[in-house]
Amino acid sequence: MASPVPEIYATDQPPDALRGVAPGSLTARYAADWRLIMLAPSALLLQVAHPVIGSGVADHSVFKTDTLGRFERSYWPTIALAFYGDETAAYGRDIRAMHKGIGGVDHAGRRYHAWEPDAYFWVLGTAYWASTVIADKFGKGLSPSEKEELYAGWRQASLLAGLRERDIPADVAEFERFFDRLLDARLEHHPSVDDVIATMRRVPAPDGMPAWLWKPVMWGVVGPFAVWVNIGVLPPRARELLGLEWSARDERLMRWWVRIVKVTDRVLPRPVREIGRTVALWRKDKIIADIHRAAA
Repeated sequence: MASPVPEIYATDQPPDALRGVAPGSLTARYAADWRLIMLAPSALLLQVAHPVIGSGVADHSVFKTDTLGRFERSYWPTIALAFYGDETAAYGRDIRAMHKGIGGVDHAGRRYHAWEPDAYFWVLGTAYWASTVIADKFGKGLSPSEKEELYAGWRQASLLAGLRERDIPADVAEFERFFDRLLDARLEHHPSVDDVIATMRRVPAPDGMPAWLWKPVMWGVVGPFAVWVNIGVLPPRARELLGLEWSARDERLMRWWVRIVKVTDRVLPRPVREIGRTVALWRKDKIIADIHRAAA
């Protein structure tokens, strides 16, 4: 069955009329948060459980051989949608354009394309979800009105990235129904889920890094711990769907990790605590130029 592929930047209003995400908004604040990097793999696991994204990653990504490079070229450009103000409309057009060629036939014989609205929104939808995990699990939580504000910013980022109004849940309640619908009827234990977990456990060493130094630290400690943390923050229904185990002992240990993260957050200097904004603005010219080149 063919996937619905809307025309490039088929929004309900002229792209240049779109306003950027407000710099002082909750969305910008959580996009900047260092803990979003910590939870990025959990969002990625939810993303690749979507058959369109999982297939796109399997067929068009080099994450298994250039994991750190792929992270650099994906994470910072995505969260940059929260920081580039009214310049983001042109930047968002390029983000959408660079996904034009991502499509094909998946392992189950289904046609897919990156512009399928549910899949395209799911990337930014999981960014909103991860932001709520930061707030609810590792922070002080959010009031209902704060959740609406946080979601509104990620929704605006989705419009900037080329989605139409009708393709995006209107508010938090509608997003939660969308989230549940995907868990019940669309997400699956896609082969890319296992590939992502295996790669997280054993991230390939960057060029020039001695294996004797990399493997004991990254393969022996950091990788397995990152997998454990990111499995732990997933919704229980998602863990069940993906066949990931989580015990009562794991949950007790997670509570200790939450305490450590909360203490760490209080003592980090602001540029590190807001590393997302720091890097996105520091690399702004390069990020915009690289995305424009990829779009062209």
